[in-house]
Amino acid sequence: MELYPPQPSAGRRTEPRRFVFLFSATGGGHRASAQAVKDEIERLYGSEATVELLDVFVALDQWPFYHFPEWYPAAVGLSGIPWGVGFHLSDGAGLVKTVSRIVWPYTRAALCDLLQRHPADVFVSFHPIPNYALSMSLRTMGLEVPFAIVAVDMVTTHAAWFVPGADLYCVPTPAAKARAERCNVDADRIRVTGMPARRAFIEAMRISQSDARTALGLSPDRSIVLIVGGGEGMGPLRHVVRSLARLCTSSRQAPEVVVIAGRNRTLKQDLDRMELPGSFRIEGFVDNMELWMRASDILVTKAGPNTLAEAFIAGLPMVLFAALPGQEEGNVTHVVRNGAGIWAPIPRQAARAVMQLVEHEEKRHAMAAQSRALARPNATEQIARSIWSLATAHPQIIAASPPTPDVAFVR
Repeated sequence: MELYPPQPSAGRRTEPRRFVFLFSATGGGHRASAQAVKDEIERLYGSEATVELLDVFVALDQWPFYHFPEWYPAAVGLSGIPWGVGFHLSDGAGLVKTVSRIVWPYTRAALCDLLQRHPADVFVSFHPIPNYALSMSLRTMGLEVPFAIVAVDMVTTHAAWFVPGADLYCVPTPAAKARAERCNVDADRIRVTGMPARRAFIEAMRISQSDARTALGLSPDRSIVLIVGGGEGMGPLRHVVRSLARLCTSSRQAPEVVVIAGRNRTLKQDLDRMELPGSFRIEGFVDNMELWMRASDILVTKAGPNTLAEAFIAGLPMVLFAALPGQEEGNVTHVVRNGAGIWAPIPRQAARAVMQLVEHEEKRHAMAAQSRALARPNATEQIARSIWSLATAHPQIIAASPPTPDVAFVR
C-alpha cells in the first residue's frame, strides 16, 4: 500500500517556486551557507521564489536528534580529538549506508511527516548527516521532487555528503568533486561551485580599505590584524591573543589588533579581563564581518570553510591556529600549499607568524595575492541558479497542503 501517492501536476505554474533548505545549527557554517543561498535566490528571482530554512534536527522533534545543536560544542571539545576519531571511523560510503538503514525504521515516520508538513518544489540539504534518510523518505512518500545537496566542507568531505539519490551535488573544490566520484556519484550531477558566501563580501570589496577603516574607527596607517574563531569563537583564541599581546608590547611595528569573540560570551568576558595593549580591541558578535575583513591586512583564524571562503574574497593572508580534526584538515593543506597562509597551531608560533607578516610587507602582499586567487566570488550565485534550474525543469507542483495519511506507515 502506498502511504504517500505521487501528487499530480497542477498544470501551468501560477505560484512561486518553493524551496526548503535543510540545515542544522551544529556550528555556524551550515546555517550561514543556507542563508547566503536563500538571500541569493531571493535577489535573483524575487517573488517567483519562496525559501524556507529548516533546522532539520530541531524540526524533527525526535530524541536524540533535537539535542544535536546543544551537544555540538561538547562534541568538538578536547581539541576536537573525539570528533576527529568519529569522523574518520564513520567516513565510508558503505558504513554510511549501513548505519542509515539501521536508524531508518526509527526516524522514518517523523522524517516523512516533516517533509509532508514542509512541501517543496526542491529540497536542499546543507548538512551531511540526514542525507541518506532524506533520499529514502522521498522514495517512501512517492514524491518525485528534486533533491540537491550543497556540501559545505571545503576539501575533506565526509562520505555522508555523497549518498545516492540526489539530483545535484554542489561542491566547493575539485578535491571534493573527486571524493564524490569515489563515492560513485555520477559526474554529470556534480558542480564545482565554490563555498557559498554572502553577497555582502563581494560588495565590500568595492569599498576602499581606508573608507572601511574610517567606518569602523580603525587606524588609517597601521597594519590591522583581525583575529576570529568563527561565529562561535572556537579554538585556542584566547591563548593566541595573549601571546600576540606580549610580542606587540615589545615591537616597534606593533599592529592594531581586533579580536572578534563571536557568540561566545565567556570568551568575550575573558578577553575583556585581560591586560592587553591599548592597540587591542575586543568585539563580540558582529553582523558586518565583510567590513572588518575589508579593513584588515592579516586574518588570524581557525580553518573553518566559511571563514576561509570569505577571506579568499577579501584577499587576506592568513595565519591558521586551529582546525577541527577530520573535516577541516584538508582546509589547512589547501591554504598552505597554495601560499595563502601559514599553519601555526601553537599560540606562540601563531603570534610570531603574525609579526613576521606585519614586518615583511612584500611577503604579506604576495600571500594576499595567492589568497585572492583561490576566491570564487560567484559561488553563491552559481549554486542558486543550479538549484533554481531543478525547480523549473521539473513539472511537478507540490500542493500547499498535502493530504494527511490516516494510517500508520506501510511499506
